[in-house]
Amino acid sequence: MTETQPERIFRINLSTRISKLLGSYALVAMHSWFLVKLALPSENGGAELVVGLAAITGMLASIVFFVSTYGVIANAPDAALDERELAERNRAYFGAFKYLVLMTVAGGMIPETLAKLFNFELSIGVLKNFILLMFTTALVLPGFLIAWSDREEA
Repeated sequence: MTETQPERIFRINLSTRISKLLGSYALVAMHSWFLVKLALPSENGGAELVVGLAAITGMLASIVFFVSTYGVIANAPDAALDERELAERNRAYFGAFKYLVLMTVAGGMIPETLAKLFNFELSIGVLKNFILLMFTTALVLPGFLIAWSDREEA
Protein backbone atom coordinates (compact mmCIF):
# COMPACT_ATOMS: atom_id res chain seq x y z
CA MET A 1 0.00 0.00 0.00
CA THR A 2 1.37 3.43 -0.85
CA GLU A 3 1.38 6.35 1.53
CA THR A 4 -1.37 8.13 -0.41
CA GLN A 5 -3.83 5.23 -0.14
CA PRO A 6 -5.97 5.20 3.00
CA GLU A 7 -5.85 2.09 5.14
CA ARG A 8 -8.85 -0.13 4.46
CA ILE A 9 -10.86 -1.03 7.53
CA PHE A 10 -13.47 -3.79 7.42
CA ARG A 11 -16.80 -2.30 8.36
CA ILE A 12 -20.46 -3.17 8.07
CA ASN A 13 -22.27 0.07 7.28
CA LEU A 14 -25.46 0.39 9.30
CA SER A 15 -27.80 3.33 9.69
CA THR A 16 -27.98 5.12 13.02
CA ARG A 17 -31.41 3.61 13.73
CA ILE A 18 -30.29 0.04 12.99
CA SER A 19 -27.11 0.58 15.01
CA LYS A 20 -29.13 1.75 18.00
CA LEU A 21 -31.44 -1.27 17.73
CA LEU A 22 -28.58 -3.74 17.30
CA GLY A 23 -26.56 -2.28 20.18
CA SER A 24 -29.63 -2.19 22.41
CA TYR A 25 -30.44 -5.80 21.59
CA ALA A 26 -26.86 -6.91 22.26
CA LEU A 27 -26.75 -5.24 25.68
CA VAL A 28 -30.28 -6.24 26.75
CA ALA A 29 -29.87 -9.84 25.56
CA MET A 30 -26.56 -10.32 27.36
CA HIS A 31 -27.65 -8.64 30.60
CA SER A 32 -30.97 -10.55 30.56
CA TRP A 33 -29.13 -13.81 29.86
CA PHE A 34 -26.89 -13.29 32.87
CA LEU A 35 -29.68 -12.30 35.27
CA VAL A 36 -32.08 -15.06 34.18
CA LYS A 37 -29.30 -17.67 34.14
CA LEU A 38 -28.34 -16.59 37.65
CA ALA A 39 -31.86 -17.27 38.96
CA LEU A 40 -32.53 -20.36 36.81
CA PRO A 41 -32.28 -23.79 38.42
CA SER A 42 -29.69 -25.99 36.75
CA GLU A 43 -30.74 -27.78 33.57
CA ASN A 44 -34.29 -26.47 33.43
CA GLY A 45 -35.10 -27.78 29.91
CA GLY A 46 -36.91 -25.24 27.72
CA ALA A 47 -35.99 -22.23 29.80
CA GLU A 48 -32.32 -23.19 29.49
CA LEU A 49 -32.73 -23.27 25.67
CA VAL A 50 -34.32 -19.79 25.57
CA VAL A 51 -31.62 -18.37 27.82
CA GLY A 52 -28.93 -20.00 25.69
CA LEU A 53 -30.42 -18.50 22.52
CA ALA A 54 -30.41 -15.06 24.16
CA ALA A 55 -26.71 -15.52 24.97
CA ILE A 56 -25.74 -16.68 21.49
CA THR A 57 -27.74 -14.02 19.65
CA GLY A 58 -26.53 -11.36 22.10
CA MET A 59 -22.89 -12.33 21.50
CA LEU A 60 -23.37 -12.40 17.73
CA ALA A 61 -25.09 -9.01 17.85
CA SER A 62 -22.16 -7.70 19.93
CA ILE A 63 -19.64 -8.89 17.35
CA VAL A 64 -21.64 -7.48 14.42
CA PHE A 65 -22.05 -4.17 16.25
CA PHE A 66 -18.31 -4.06 16.99
CA VAL A 67 -17.44 -4.27 13.27
CA SER A 68 -20.25 -1.95 12.19
CA THR A 69 -20.30 1.81 11.73
CA TYR A 70 -20.23 2.98 15.36
CA GLY A 71 -18.03 0.17 16.63
CA VAL A 72 -15.41 1.13 14.05
CA ILE A 73 -15.70 4.83 14.96
CA ALA A 74 -15.24 3.93 18.64
CA ASN A 75 -12.01 2.09 17.81
CA ALA A 76 -10.65 4.26 15.01
CA PRO A 77 -7.16 5.74 15.34
CA ASP A 78 -7.04 9.37 16.51
CA ALA A 79 -5.76 10.52 13.11
CA ALA A 80 -8.91 9.17 11.41
CA LEU A 81 -11.26 11.34 13.49
CA ASP A 82 -11.89 15.06 13.52
CA GLU A 83 -11.93 17.01 16.81
CA ARG A 84 -15.67 16.61 17.38
CA GLU A 85 -15.59 12.87 16.71
CA LEU A 86 -12.55 12.48 18.96
CA ALA A 87 -14.27 14.34 21.82
CA GLU A 88 -17.43 12.27 21.31
CA ARG A 89 -15.43 9.04 21.31
CA ASN A 90 -13.55 10.03 24.49
CA ARG A 91 -16.85 10.93 26.20
CA ALA A 92 -18.30 7.54 25.18
CA TYR A 93 -15.25 5.68 26.49
CA PHE A 94 -15.44 7.55 29.79
CA GLY A 95 -19.13 6.65 30.13
CA ALA A 96 -18.37 3.00 29.29
CA PHE A 97 -15.47 3.03 31.78
CA LYS A 98 -17.76 4.26 34.57
CA TYR A 99 -20.32 1.55 33.83
CA LEU A 100 -17.67 -1.18 33.74
CA VAL A 101 -16.20 0.03 37.03
CA LEU A 102 -19.71 -0.15 38.51
CA MET A 103 -20.06 -3.71 37.15
CA THR A 104 -16.67 -4.64 38.64
CA VAL A 105 -17.55 -3.23 42.05
CA ALA A 106 -20.97 -4.94 42.00
CA GLY A 107 -19.35 -8.20 40.82
CA GLY A 108 -16.98 -8.07 43.78
CA MET A 109 -19.27 -6.77 46.50
CA ILE A 110 -22.52 -8.64 45.84
CA PRO A 111 -21.02 -12.16 46.04
CA GLU A 112 -19.04 -11.15 49.12
CA THR A 113 -22.17 -9.75 50.79
CA LEU A 114 -24.14 -12.90 49.95
CA ALA A 115 -21.37 -15.04 51.41
CA LYS A 116 -21.21 -13.03 54.66
CA LEU A 117 -24.94 -12.53 55.26
CA PHE A 118 -26.44 -15.77 53.98
CA ASN A 119 -23.48 -18.16 53.96
CA PHE A 120 -24.10 -18.55 50.23
CA GLU A 121 -21.35 -18.50 47.63
CA LEU A 122 -21.74 -18.14 43.88
CA SER A 123 -20.09 -20.78 41.71
CA ILE A 124 -17.12 -20.36 39.39
CA GLY A 125 -19.58 -20.80 36.50
CA VAL A 126 -21.47 -17.68 37.59
CA LEU A 127 -18.19 -15.78 37.73
CA LYS A 128 -17.31 -16.97 34.21
CA ASN A 129 -20.72 -15.83 32.97
CA PHE A 130 -20.21 -12.44 34.62
CA ILE A 131 -16.80 -12.03 32.97
CA LEU A 132 -18.36 -12.89 29.60
CA LEU A 133 -21.07 -10.29 30.27
CA MET A 134 -18.42 -7.68 31.10
CA PHE A 135 -16.46 -8.53 27.94
CA THR A 136 -19.45 -8.22 25.61
CA THR A 137 -20.53 -5.01 27.38
CA ALA A 138 -17.05 -3.54 26.91
CA LEU A 139 -17.15 -4.55 23.24
CA VAL A 140 -20.44 -2.76 22.53
CA LEU A 141 -20.86 0.07 25.03
CA PRO A 142 -18.50 2.79 23.63
CA GLY A 143 -19.93 2.51 20.10
CA PHE A 144 -23.45 2.20 21.52
CA LEU A 145 -23.03 5.48 23.43
CA ILE A 146 -21.71 7.17 20.27
CA ALA A 147 -24.70 5.87 18.27
CA TRP A 148 -27.17 7.20 20.84
CA SER A 149 -25.49 10.61 20.88
CA ASP A 150 -25.60 10.82 17.06
CA ARG A 151 -28.52 12.94 15.92
CA GLU A 152 -28.11 12.57 12.14
CA GLU A 153 -31.07 10.22 11.65
CA ALA A 154 -32.98 10.97 14.86
